[in-house]
Amino acid sequence: MQRRAMDSGIRACSTGRWVVAAAALVVAGACNDNNLNTVSVIPAVITVSSTSNGQTGVVGQPLPQPVSVQVTDQSRNPVANVIVTWTVLTGGGAVAQATSTTDATGTASVIWTVGTAVGENTLRASIATGASVTITATGEPAVASAVTIVSGNPQTIAAGVTSAPLVVMVTDPFGNRVGGAPVVWTISGTGTVSATSTKTGASGQSSVTATPTAAAQTMTVTATSDGLTPAVFTIVVP
Repeated sequence: MQRRAMDSGIRACSTGRWVVAAAALVVAGACNDNNLNTVSVIPAVITVSSTSNGQTGVVGQPLPQPVSVQVTDQSRNPVANVIVTWTVLTGGGAVAQATSTTDATGTASVIWTVGTAVGENTLRASIATGASVTITATGEPAVASAVTIVSGNPQTIAAGVTSAPLVVMVTDPFGNRVGGAPVVWTISGTGTVSATSTKTGASGQSSVTATPTAAAQTMTVTATSDGLTPAVFTIVVP
């Protein structure tokens, strides 16, 4: 009788141990489940760096520094390996590549060449989730390449009479007007000009007047800027 009771106790004890062991295995399995330990990082926000937004550059040339954006999740943590798509919106410029991939800091960059027209250019950076940001830049004229006559040529005036304005315009290789360009005026013949040197205004234009001091002559007034091919006005004095 005593023996039978001892056997029953051993069996109960053993069963209890197996139950505890089985429970421990279940917990351990749950703790080791990779799916439970994986946290999905979703790129949600894209922002442009303040130093690369709003740049000013020469038309037809890359901006002084690459455009840089950062992709982060909802908690503002950087997200790596996200594809950023670059799309030129206005200005007619171009990017070095259509897409870039974010690095460990969530940053992606691209070289942006602004268009050939002076003024605002815009570029969009976007990611697959639909988030995007618009970057702006301003194109300024390239180096002056031409001096052309706008008005005042030719003229016929009497000696001692002041001419109508002799107007020239300075432009860059893309036809953009160049402000602040120096213009040197020289005269051939007997007479004077109202100024021997001027600068173009925002319109790219500058002007002087000429006054012949002798009759029966053909007087010329030449305008040039920084060694460019000059513009030559002809004034006939009967």
